[in-house]
Amino acid sequence: MKGRYDIELEPEVRDWLEMLRLKDYAKVEAMADILAERAETLGEPYSRHLSGKTRELRFHLDRSAVRISYWLARAREQCC
Repeated sequence: MKGRYDIELEPEVRDWLEMLRLKDYAKVEAMADILAERAETLGEPYSRHLSGKTRELRFHLDRSAVRISYWLARAREQCC
């Protein structure tokens, strides 16, 4: 099993997160934690394959379905 994955946010996702109510932000944060811990094994109902390497994280905020596209990238080599 690999370690915890890092999550990189696109600017539009970061903007969306900043607009959320605190309880909704906490729910998204909890789902992101689950994804980071179980990225390679997370399946339905929390994650679904779309095509190629693209998947979507799936959950609800209140009664609204939320779908956030993601893909797993190889670890980047860090220097210095």
